[in-house]
Amino acid sequence: MASVTVDAAVHPTNANFSLAGEVGQVLEKAGGKEFQQEVRELLASHGPLESAGVAICPGHHFPAKHVIHCHVPAGASAVEHLEKCVRNCLELADDKNIRVLAIPPLITHNTSPSQKQLAAQAVLRAISSYFVNVMGSSLKQVLFVLSDMESIGIYASELAKLDS
Repeated sequence: MASVTVDAAVHPTNANFSLAGEVGQVLEKAGGKEFQQEVRELLASHGPLESAGVAICPGHHFPAKHVIHCHVPAGASAVEHLEKCVRNCLELADDKNIRVLAIPPLITHNTSPSQKQLAAQAVLRAISSYFVNVMGSSLKQVLFVLSDMESIGIYASELAKLDS
């Protein structure tokens, strides 16, 4: 995620902007102390994120100009909240005139293939619905940043279903 040249990258996190997840660790390592400080200041000024809530900060020492932090709930309700998470990310990206957005898998830890598939379906449904309902958008590209073959296969399969 830290090597993708985009206007903004989505960071799935908890209410307190934790960088402990897979994407957070990559961004923290690349962004260094400046990015860590940016995230601390964001928490101090914004407060904890509500479920599916989003907030944005500048990127540091990686190609993404901004990072959109999105509180993805854990546990059984996570997939149910993904559409709202994605919609909130897209709305914030539009508000900030972002043209290219990178989205990683939003649910990864201890996730079965069927949960990953449900998550991919929710993400794609949210993106499709957003662009059908919005009158105009600054967003021109949404990139999926996937790091394992299983996720790539799931997204490829789900995207192919949209074309048919």
